[in-house]
Amino acid sequence: MNRLEQTIKMAQAGLYVYPIIPNGKQPIKDYSYLKASQDITLIKRWFMDEPNINIGLNLAKSNLIVVDIDNHNNDLQAPLQSLSNLGYKLPSDYVECTQSGGLHFYYKSDGIPATRKTKFIDGVDLLSDFVVTSPSNNYKVLNGATLDDIPQTPNWIIKALDNRAMPTDKMEDNHYSYKKYYTGYLLDEIVKGVDSGNRNNWIASIFGKLLRAGTNPRNAYSLIHLINDNYVSPPLENKELDTVVKSILKRFINE
Repeated sequence: MNRLEQTIKMAQAGLYVYPIIPNGKQPIKDYSYLKASQDITLIKRWFMDEPNINIGLNLAKSNLIVVDIDNHNNDLQAPLQSLSNLGYKLPSDYVECTQSGGLHFYYKSDGIPATRKTKFIDGVDLLSDFVVTSPSNNYKVLNGATLDDIPQTPNWIIKALDNRAMPTDKMEDNHYSYKKYYTGYLLDEIVKGVDSGNRNNWIASIFGKLLRAGTNPRNAYSLIHLINDNYVSPPLENKELDTVVKSILKRFINE
């Protein structure tokens, strides 16, 4: 099966493809992943105009996610081992080797918006927007896999793309040895947040600790609004928040 036939087969399988310059990663003129198509006539025209084009995938429209493992320093095992150490598994029977010697692990997932989290950890990017794919030049599907072999996306990848997971999720399980300082305790207290039962006292305490840590009062004021919006449930009204802040600031100035 030649490259045109493979690309047509992808489109017929429900994937959205677009043309990329030969041996490159940039779309050909007047194209982008947003113009990815399943139109067979159009795909044939791309190959007639330039038989050596590479092929890109609009991942979001194709309901796919890719975990991109970089081949920095010719060492694929380092990022894979780092993922494993953090408890993140990559179960996939559909893996492509890239032009640079990296790996693309493919997964199915419906309804994921087009985004990417670069450097999720060193050497690992999570993609749901676009990717260069086989049958592009120097891209190869490993072990004779087919599109039917693409599995569902592990939950940790979906959470990470939705900014609800970070590589540190598993740190406590791995018993990393590090010394915790005042700032670390304060940040942990902020992220833990507070519910409706003790909001005013909690806000007062956090604002006071920010000031005592040496934070510029104006910066502390900006931070306490962000903290209130994101870590207080439900957030204090701005007027009530300002009353608490002014009280603590007055006390701080008079100390």
